[in-house]
Order: sequence, then structure tokens, then C-alpha cells
Amino acid sequence: MSLPETPDAADRFLPPTTRAGWQAQLDRVIDPPDLAAFPLTEDPVELDDPRLLYHATMRTVQTPALKKAVAVARRLWLVGGPRSEGPLHLAVDGPGETGMTTVLRQIGRTYEGFVRDRLPADPKRIPVIHINTPLAPGGKLDMSVPFAEFLGHKHTKDPESSQRSTDMTGPVCHVMKTRGTRLVLVDGIDRLDNSELKTAFDYFGYLSAECNVSFVYCGIGAREIVNEARRGRRPGPPDGGAGGIPALAVNPIPYSTDDYELFHQVVKALDEGLCLHHHHPGDLLKLAAHLHRRTGGYMKALSYLVCQSAQEAIETGIEAITEELLDSQLVGRFGDDPLQAW
Repeated sequence: MSLPETPDAADRFLPPTTRAGWQAQLDRVIDPPDLAAFPLTEDPVELDDPRLLYHATMRTVQTPALKKAVAVARRLWLVGGPRSEGPLHLAVDGPGETGMTTVLRQIGRTYEGFVRDRLPADPKRIPVIHINTPLAPGGKLDMSVPFAEFLGHKHTKDPESSQRSTDMTGPVCHVMKTRGTRLVLVDGIDRLDNSELKTAFDYFGYLSAECNVSFVYCGIGAREIVNEARRGRRPGPPDGGAGGIPALAVNPIPYSTDDYELFHQVVKALDEGLCLHHHHPGDLLKLAAHLHRRTGGYMKALSYLVCQSAQEAIETGIEAITEELLDSQLVGRFGDDPLQAW
């Protein structure tokens, strides 16, 4: 069964849990538009305005966890290969909304970058597979579906009918073995119920041993979830010895009068990425305390708050981010009212 070979421009709208979407994300370059090419005007801003599109995402800010992800990927690459001990597995763990998925994908992107840089070009190579944990996995059939989805395998005769999917473990293993797969990213591991842990991790364990691939599990409490699953499978310590599976912690960025430097670095990076006519270097940094009050240092909220404020600054013509503009956004926290948090 054939697999898609190269990403198309439209594939940037596909989720990265498909091969085409994953490759489109790998190849995507985010550069700020040239402000000089967009002079101030009273004309309405179109939805496809390059500055609006740029501020929809902006460049990823290199937090400590993202920098650590690069080091993790490097280590996975350097220690990769057949080992009698088997491949190494990791967890990305932390509270929700801290950017764990971004960190997980950074590991995959960096790892695939090493492969591209160090091995001969091969459009058929698939170094990394990225899946979301399936809901209520009842057996191999359910566990194989997200792998088949990523690889582009057709696993149902007719999606409109009531016919069930077929177990794709065999074809998935064949592709992983012949296309050079060495890393599997598993997001949303916290969605598994306790009763589903054995099924899921028996399957992951089989693929790891059969295809010699490392797994990186991501989700709230991922480290303990993996350790608990492995305790239920056999006696003895889980991966990583007495301490359990190695984990990369992703936490909110702190901010206080004696602990502000890290948050300032993050805000400064966002400040430098803004493309607004009336923005001056350091303007956003002056709002650091307010930004932390609004977001608690959670990267998802912070990124959305700054990006959406920048878009509104363009649409309204004020061309700068102010405290009032930040407070007009629904993203972030408003006092203690949970209904006004996003």
C-alpha cells in the first residue's frame, strides 16, 4: 500500500498526527513580514493579510523545557541503534496548558532534523511517528488505528458503513522496520483509564521491542502513568530503575520580585517577534507583570494572549499592545472568576 511521499502546501492544515501534516510542520518557516511593505492605511485589514497570518502563531519561544527537548533529542540520536538493553523511553510531564505538546513535538522535530542532516536524503524515510492516544483501546485493533492514520494506511473498507477497522499492526510494523522509524511520540497519555493501561502499554511495548523504537509519552502525570502501567505488567522496577521512567518536566514560568529573569526572557522573545508599526523594543517587556497576572506563566495562555492582541492592534490601527488591549482579550485569567479564564 502506497504512502504519501512529499508534503503539499495545503498539508499545513492537516494535523501533525498525519505524515503529511507532520512533514509540513517540519518544513514550515515563520519569518516576520517586512513592515515597510505594509504602510499604515485606513483601509480595512483583509483576513489573509500577511501580518495577521504571521501573528496567528509567531515563532516558538525557546523556554527552558524546549531547550531541554533539543538536548533530549540529541541524546536519543546518539544512543540510538540496537542495544541489548532495548531502546530508551521518556515522559513529558507537567500541568495542563504549559506547552507540553509543543515540547513533545520539539523532541520529534529535532530528532528528525538530525536524521535529515546526517543521513542521505530519502523521501521514503519515516524517522518519527506522532500519534494521539486512542480512546478506550480494547485491543490491538484500536491501538493500531492511530499508527495507520499517521502512515496513511486505509484501515476500513468504508468509513460510512458500520464495518469495523481492521488490525493494522502487521503493516505498521513493516513500515516502521523498512522506513527507518526510531521514535514514536504519544500525546494525551493521561486520557487512558486505569483499566486501559495494560492494553495500551502491552501494545507500545510490543512495537518497541519488535521495531526497536523509543517512545516519548506526553500528558498530565505522564511519568506516574507510565510507571504504574509497567508495574502492572511485570514485577520489578519500571524503566529508569528505582526512579522510574526519565521525565522532562514542563512547568509554568515563575515570576516574582526575586525570580523574574526567566519570564522576562520569554516576554522579551515575544517582544522581539512583534511586527507592529507603533511597537518599540521593550514595550511588551514593560507589561511583564501584567502578562504574568493574566496567564500565570502558562505558555499556551501567554502565546495566545500576545498573538491575539497583536492581531487586534493591526485590525484597529493602534499598532501597539497596551494593557487595555490585553484586558480586552478573552484569553487568560481575570481575577478569580474561572468562567473568564481560557
